[in-house]
Amino acid sequence: MKKAYWQSYWYRLRFRADSEQWAGWQGLGGPEFSQVPNKVLVDSSLEAWATALLQEARFELEDLRGDLLIECFEEPAPSAGTEPVFSAQVELGPGR
Repeated sequence: MKKAYWQSYWYRLRFRADSEQWAGWQGLGGPEFSQVPNKVLVDSSLEAWATALLQEARFELEDLRGDLLIECFEEPAPSAGTEPVFSAQVELGPGR
């Protein structure tokens, strides 16, 4: 469904190392939430942008082994338990 107004989104990237699966998802440093650049949403959906970001990250973070998760929200600081409007994950590491 297309909204009748501009919607801003915020995202966070989280990492779970193969060697520390028990520790759960960890932030990658920097601010916990970052705003999705509005200019990318002019010509692309949130889902397409987030998927492309994850694919690019697979090459940028090739030295890491584990999983990378992106979660997108409609608010800059969602409360605990808020479901993301979009989320996806990829495996990091050689041959994945």
